[in-house]
Amino acid sequence: MSNKMIYIIITSYKEPKATLRAVNAFLNQKIKEDFKIIVVDPFPETEEFIFSNIKSDKVEFILDPGEGKPYALNMLFQMLFSENKNDILVFTDGDVYVSNNSLKEIVKTFNNKEVGGVTGRPISTNPRNDKFGYWSKVSYDGIDKVRKKLNEQKKFMQCSGYLFAIRNGIVKETYPDVPEDCVIPYLVWKDGYRIAYADKAEVYVQYPNNFSDWVKQRVRTIKAHENLNKIVPDMPRT
Repeated sequence: MSNKMIYIIITSYKEPKATLRAVNAFLNQKIKEDFKIIVVDPFPETEEFIFSNIKSDKVEFILDPGEGKPYALNMLFQMLFSENKNDILVFTDGDVYVSNNSLKEIVKTFNNKEVGGVTGRPISTNPRNDKFGYWSKVSYDGIDKVRKKLNEQKKFMQCSGYLFAIRNGIVKETYPDVPEDCVIPYLVWKDGYRIAYADKAEVYVQYPNNFSDWVKQRVRTIKAHENLNKIVPDMPRT
């Protein structure tokens, strides 16, 4: 029996087919550690769909009360909090899916006791031969290069909300109106831990494929990051 427990938290929003794919991608992982997959979604239909297609005691469903993602995450922090810092909390979304080795790579990175947080590597699933797909490839390639450099220098880095993980027992709650993939790693870093990059832990993401959706995504990101200046002004920007 392993002394390490991995909790995989999948936050989703009424995308049962995509969420099923996300769950199956983790069930296919080959690791020796015990793990549990917790799906958090505000729609009971998602629970019904998942359990009509999956029979596994490794999967659990929690109904999101619909008060926003930070509220749902804080609910999970309270439920799963443990002083055992060997336990790992993995955060991902229902509309993305991971590579078969992602969990193994994340767990391996935590073998370094200095590491308190790990970010995976987003990979765009969009075709490169159109404008929006090309933008996504260039963007993610740039992020990959920056993170590799920061990782070598052992400097702080923001994580990818599509796939990141922290040791349990460090963070008890996140803040509203700020990106959780920024503020949670910041809280881990403030506690004296490194944030590391597991570039082989890939997570596959569908990027916006039209201008309207692209602008909406950019505006959401910018507004959320503006709030960081007020709430955590000393957070290094990367």
